[in-house]
Amino acid sequence: MKKKAFSKFALLLAIVLTFGAVATACSKSSNNSNSSASGTPSQSGEAQSSGGASAAPVNLKVWHPLNPNAQAVVQSLSDVEMVQEWEKKTNVKFKFEHPTGTSADAQQQFGVMIASGEYPDVIIWNMGNFQGGPAKLFQDGTIIKLNELIDQHAPNLKKILDENPLIAKQIKSDNGDIYVFPNLKVGDHGKYKTFSGQMIRKDWLDELGLAMPETIDEWENVLRTIKEKKGIFPYTSEKTTLLGSKDSMDFLGAYGIGKDFYLDGSKVLYGPQQPAFKDYLTRMQQWYKDGLIDPDYASNDNSAKEAKMTSGKAAATFGYIGGSLGAWLPALQESNPSAMLAGVQYPVLNKGDEPRFTETGWDYSNTGALISSTNKNPAETVKALDYLFSEEGAMLKNFGVEGKTYTLVDGQPKYTDLIMANPDKLPIGQAMGKHFIANYPFPGPDDDRYNDQYYALDAQKEAVKVFAQFAGNAASVLIPPIAMTPDEASEYAKIMTDVNTYREEVVTKIIMGSSQIDSFDKALEQFKKMGIDRAIEIQQAAFDRFQQR
Repeated sequence: MKKKAFSKFALLLAIVLTFGAVATACSKSSNNSNSSASGTPSQSGEAQSSGGASAAPVNLKVWHPLNPNAQAVVQSLSDVEMVQEWEKKTNVKFKFEHPTGTSADAQQQFGVMIASGEYPDVIIWNMGNFQGGPAKLFQDGTIIKLNELIDQHAPNLKKILDENPLIAKQIKSDNGDIYVFPNLKVGDHGKYKTFSGQMIRKDWLDELGLAMPETIDEWENVLRTIKEKKGIFPYTSEKTTLLGSKDSMDFLGAYGIGKDFYLDGSKVLYGPQQPAFKDYLTRMQQWYKDGLIDPDYASNDNSAKEAKMTSGKAAATFGYIGGSLGAWLPALQESNPSAMLAGVQYPVLNKGDEPRFTETGWDYSNTGALISSTNKNPAETVKALDYLFSEEGAMLKNFGVEGKTYTLVDGQPKYTDLIMANPDKLPIGQAMGKHFIANYPFPGPDDDRYNDQYYALDAQKEAVKVFAQFAGNAASVLIPPIAMTPDEASEYAKIMTDVNTYREEVVTKIIMGSSQIDSFDKALEQFKKMGIDRAIEIQQAAFDRFQQR
């Protein structure tokens, strides 16, 4: 997602700033051309990695929310074998501090920590969790900028930035400062940037003589037929991806508009203000009335949605190739071996159109490491982080220890049975989380060869192809990782907190039929009173500055 934000004190904690549609901002053909083989981790990995070790032992405190896959199997990242090897290679000892609870709890704990003035040496998180972004953290004296440190002590990252100006543009602030040591997808092994989409019971389509739906009309026919023949509410969703909201993951893009802010050429637009948004609401209201949409969609949590998909009480929903398809299909097949799920192409209105609004990411995931102003060893910290961008370090991050968690087969890393058929019966994601950091954002480059194996099911491999087919089209509509000024961020957050809350209430009432479609005209008037035009101005100004980087 891409967003940049910061909170200095606890009173700003709960605000998570959403920069347009940037949460899953675009990857494009031009991205890929800039992320060419020249941007891969240094091929002189041995020389670079040996030069990156600290001359004397260094201890660093690192604040980082623990990923659920790791949390299930370790108490701390310090227990992960890859981290222990990383420490040996760099002569740096990491002491991780992991916040507890939900994402909101982590934000609160972070705010209390910052307000106390007692900072860790390194902060690793998504930049969207800081109101005002890293620039605000720097302005307030919480973190330092990294330009000179990267030039002097990070030859691997510097090489990538020098050879890939689009990536450099993504991680720099508007004035050229660099505050983050990033998580990237770069080079020949960093091309996958689309990992989610609609999923459907393919076995039921085959049974009922239905083709994979492409248009909204075809989707309606499929859902109606499944409802009639199977006696279920065929399409389900959940409250965190509420239909018609800024977080929706359904059919809105088919109408040629973004679910939040998006680009029309170089102009920023707001999706709900476009006439097509009412067309979308009209269709969703009819589907809900006709029983094509789960009546509990607005209250379902992920577990409830999963239960419906794995028990045959729903036929289609949005999901992720790894965590959803990879878990739901085996669960379905335990009781019904012939069951099959498949990824469905992003929908369009007219046959032959190509989807543009896909859930596609940029080269920079918006997650990375920040170095605090109280860090007494910034050069050694940068050297240790840069090791992960060396060929040796990137292999360690994504595959673990050679001979134990992977071997080289024809020059390509292949996970061993410790990962793929774990003797303790750990799921692949948890087995990975126990031994290395591949399946969630962390400083350093990701490697597509991890996905090739993590997606072990044929249905997953096919979904990768389906979702990636039109990923490049997103470049024309999705807003890049822009940066608002601290004042802009504060004003924008206040406006959009009100707008988004009100929007969710109005849209849900309309879809469920308790309000008429025309009532959305009043909502548009209320958006203006709340300051939506000013929010668009702020987005536009930030985008224009991004273009000038």
